[in-house]
Amino acid sequence: RDKVVVVTGASRGIGFATSRVFGEEGARVVMAARNAETLERSAEAIRGETGCTVHTMACDLTKEDQCARLVAFAERTHGRIDILVNNASGKLPIGEFATMTSEAWLTAWTNKLQIYVTLARQVFPIMQRQNGGRIINVIGAHAARNPAPSYLPIGVISAGLINFVKGLADLGAKHQILVTGVSPAGVDTGERWQSWLARRAASEGKTIEEVSAEKSEYSLGRPAKPEEIADVICFLGSS
Repeated sequence: RDKVVVVTGASRGIGFATSRVFGEEGARVVMAARNAETLERSAEAIRGETGCTVHTMACDLTKEDQCARLVAFAERTHGRIDILVNNASGKLPIGEFATMTSEAWLTAWTNKLQIYVTLARQVFPIMQRQNGGRIINVIGAHAARNPAPSYLPIGVISAGLINFVKGLADLGAKHQILVTGVSPAGVDTGERWQSWLARRAASEGKTIEEVSAEKSEYSLGRPAKPEEIADVICFLGSS
């Protein structure tokens, strides 16, 4: 209750579910995403459901100055930042290794890993001054441990993020900053999940139905639901 939570990629999927569950717990939520209209619509839904304080900022977090704007806005509005949920990513490439350009790899790096690193670096000194905080990073466990040839950049980035989280956790512990990673396999986030399935199917020469039917990577025989991941994130943000 009353903790200040910054959630990126917050307008839909895991980010929206996470913002809502923190709202249900009485937190003050700052939601960030690219599309201002979608973001405000999502925020209004959470305000209506929970009655919590929700602020929004539309921003492109692949740009460092926009990350700085978000952090400054949250701190200026609430006087502190207790929890950062790193969840945003831009479009990540899927395709054949031999034809994927260096530019595509570097763009993928910027579109996820660098966002997480930049935001963590910017909130870290704030949390140091507060003598505590939480930095929670949504990663992709399946891709990190079992990389598929059709989406190697996603696997490499996820593995790098796991390494980053562990290192930052060791650094943060002495300041009571708990740094964790939440690493689900596939999560059915609706439109984005279907888009990813379509891109993966095209790159592997399969139909969407064939890719969807591959349940072996899910122990429960299905992808996770955003709300299930959000509950874990909220628990990690608690005392």
